[in-house]
Amino acid sequence: MHQILSRTLRPLAASALAAGLLLPTAGSAQTAVSTLLGTWTAPPDGTVSQVVIAGGPGAYTIQVKAPCTPTPCDWGTRPLTIYAPSVSIKVGKIGSATYNQGFVTRIVVVTAQDATAPFLRVDVYSKFTGGGRSNYASTQTLH
Repeated sequence: MHQILSRTLRPLAASALAAGLLLPTAGSAQTAVSTLLGTWTAPPDGTVSQVVIAGGPGAYTIQVKAPCTPTPCDWGTRPLTIYAPSVSIKVGKIGSATYNQGFVTRIVVVTAQDATAPFLRVDVYSKFTGGGRSNYASTQTLH
C-alpha cells in the first residue's frame, strides 16, 4: 500500500512543486526607483497639469490631471506598469498606463530623470476614435 501511495503522490508532489516555482512571488515584482514616486506639477499650457505616482512593488498607480476650466479634469487612477533597462534588472525608472476616455485613448509614459535634481518626463500619446481629430503626441517636464 505504501508503495502505491508513493508512486501516486510523488508525481503529484513534483507537479505541485514545479507549478509553485513558476508562479510570481512578491520578491519578483518590478520595483520603481524612489525618485519616480510623488506628486509632480506641470507648468501651464501642457497636456497634463499634475501626476501622482504611488504604491509599491507590483502595485504602482498613477493619477493624471489635465488643465480644464474652471477646475482640472481628473483622468482617474490607473495601474502603472514599471519597466527596467534590461530583463535581469528589477528596478525601473519608466512606467506606462492607458486611459480609455471613450472618444480618445491615451497612453501615458513617465520617466524619472536626474536623481540630483529630480524631474519627471511625461509623454502622452492620444489616439482619437472618429471625429476627424488628428492623433498626437506631447512631451512635458514636471517638477
